[in-house]
Amino acid sequence: MFSRSIIKSLFTATITVSLLSSCALFERDANGEPSHSWIDGKNYYSYGDKDATLATVAYSQGDFKTAEAHVSRALTNNPRHPQALMVGALVYEELGRPNRARQYYEDLMIVGGDETSILGSMDGKTHKMSDIAAQRLRLLNMNQTKMIIEDKDGNKVFNISEEASAAQGKSALEEALFIREQTRAANNKAVSEADVKAVEVLFTPEEQNTISRFLILKELAENDMVTKEEFLNGRMANVGGLLPLTHTPPAAGVINPVPSPDLILERIKALKEAVASRAITPREFSAERDLIIEAILPPHPRQRLKKKAPSTNILDAAKDIRKLEVIYDLNLITSKEKDKEQKAIEKYLGLAPAQTTKKAASSEGPKSMNPAPLAPTIPATTTEVSIAVEETPTDTPQPLIPAVTSPFENIEIK
Repeated sequence: MFSRSIIKSLFTATITVSLLSSCALFERDANGEPSHSWIDGKNYYSYGDKDATLATVAYSQGDFKTAEAHVSRALTNNPRHPQALMVGALVYEELGRPNRARQYYEDLMIVGGDETSILGSMDGKTHKMSDIAAQRLRLLNMNQTKMIIEDKDGNKVFNISEEASAAQGKSALEEALFIREQTRAANNKAVSEADVKAVEVLFTPEEQNTISRFLILKELAENDMVTKEEFLNGRMANVGGLLPLTHTPPAAGVINPVPSPDLILERIKALKEAVASRAITPREFSAERDLIIEAILPPHPRQRLKKKAPSTNILDAAKDIRKLEVIYDLNLITSKEKDKEQKAIEKYLGLAPAQTTKKAASSEGPKSMNPAPLAPTIPATTTEVSIAVEETPTDTPQPLIPAVTSPFENIEIK
């Protein structure tokens, strides 16, 4: 215990001495006073370095209130003093004022230039202040933003509104439909936004959210950010959202808005960088990453949606089959799953009259040999019902299950 306190004191003293010595490099005039030439852009950081130095010493000793006072005086004399901005941001982090810390980090990224420091560094090495500020700002934003929250039923859901989701640009479904239309377009025909919308409007907003979740989980798997087991567990527990007549209904939350794929990928990449730089522990990394995966497609749903009623008229059934074709084109279901669901749609619509008549006749029992006709014989008439199904592209779909290994297998945690 005694040796730890000595080491900590020596480390603090080393940081303080290095920072004090760096302050001696600031340009001064003939009388030894700080140069005020920052006003004309020649040496903008010199004025205010005395209070910046005192702020650094106070911060290294854990006296954050005193450090804050010196930072305030330094920035009053020179609002662009890099060391004062860095110390101020770190102080406000410690005081639980992330918005003020964010403001200082943003200013430091602009005025930091080539100034270097060990203060605020994640690995204890000297780096550019602007780089340190950018890294700490990213982690600050990550810690302040809750991507996953619990709803009133205790389910893990994304903390995003329908409006915010729509404002993030193209959704996962919109991107996938654009690629689908581009692949199907003949003679390199340009695909317009109207072409994509014509397919997108087939699905309700809730169905679009559900499909987007499958696309996002598939993209995470293809980027090796989830394992094949995680992909299959999430998919199979919720595939009823794509195939409602032949599978168990999905988790209740899959119809809720979902962030864009880019936002989720960026979040997980930030977590990866944070654990690599020791800003968070591997346990913290794993916990949040697992929450994100669970929020996309819960592998063990606590609550499920009600089972969808089958379509009972020809127009709705035709629309359901067209939806099925689109989902198949997006490589989210297999051909066997597609065929089974299509047969279920046709069955519920009653498109097998011949089989029904045959079964009814067999249940009536044996008939007499020469029954006398009771009325003139009327030829039987049959009505053929057909559903126009969009032709399936001849191109072989991509594998349904991405070839993935394990998430972030290249992370080195020392």
